[in-house]
Amino acid sequence: MSKIEVRKLQKTGGSTYLLSLPKNWIKRLGLKQGDLVAIIERGDGSLIVDPRYSEKEELKTAIIDVGENFTREITANFLYGYDIIRIRSKTGITPDQREAIKRSLQQLVGVEIVEESAKEITLQCLLSPSAVPLRRTIKRTYLIAAKMQDDAVAAVKDKDLSLAENVVVRDEDVDRLYFLIVRQLRSAIVDPRLAEKIGVTPIECLDYRVAVKSIETMADYAVKIAEQTRLLLDVDIPESVLDSITRINRIAHEMHSNAIEALVRKDSVLAAKTINMKPKRDQAVEEAYKTLVGQPVKISLPVSTVVDMLDRISECGVDIADLA
Repeated sequence: MSKIEVRKLQKTGGSTYLLSLPKNWIKRLGLKQGDLVAIIERGDGSLIVDPRYSEKEELKTAIIDVGENFTREITANFLYGYDIIRIRSKTGITPDQREAIKRSLQQLVGVEIVEESAKEITLQCLLSPSAVPLRRTIKRTYLIAAKMQDDAVAAVKDKDLSLAENVVVRDEDVDRLYFLIVRQLRSAIVDPRLAEKIGVTPIECLDYRVAVKSIETMADYAVKIAEQTRLLLDVDIPESVLDSITRINRIAHEMHSNAIEALVRKDSVLAAKTINMKPKRDQAVEEAYKTLVGQPVKISLPVSTVVDMLDRISECGVDIADLA
């Protein structure tokens, strides 16, 4: 539990102010006279005294022993903000394990194999968290997910299997950006200097973390819509059903588009507008289900899934608007 100490500001000489630091804190961290500490000013005027200051950037290293779920540990350590990940095996890394490592790297932006031997592989993240424009990357991730939604609906309506498969492939792009953003946000929470450098507060990190998860979920729902295309290739979908899908898709798109803008611009009015669209969305969903009454199962079942996924996508927009 944090302990609060109140200390008096002292003035020495003409223009120098001093503030003593707790002796127990100095001893616990092993600091001594002449050591450098960082003093970071926050946006609210408060100061952070960081004893981990170094004139050179220190690379954090994690070590993973090859085991049953070692590829998951690679992703976990990437998200934790480790710069170097050493994967080792006393008996030697097998060809299958090497391939599994390479596959796991496909979803991690900026991570490369820098050293390799019979018993150890060293990975390094070559992309500095401060080099990534956070808000722009979030917006880019959102635009991919939103386009996936539109293309998934188009694939269903036009029975375009190629477009549907392309939607599924793009989900990997969203996942890679999602992991990159989570890594950056976690690093910013741990390192106040990084947070200041990229221009986010701890509260914003929490909000962006929830928002980007909603975006990643939108992409997953779009994949689910695209997967219904194959089930509808050999059936004639009534025009009334297609029109209802188009209407829900338009409403869902407007909701999450407004929500993202509200979050980025901190616009509570636009956020409220998004949330107030829920009755309109609910009515469109209800009418869509009505058009499926009496339709064959091979139409009603996959189209019901499409409607449900669009409903959930619009709810992701509501969640983002709540953050704003």
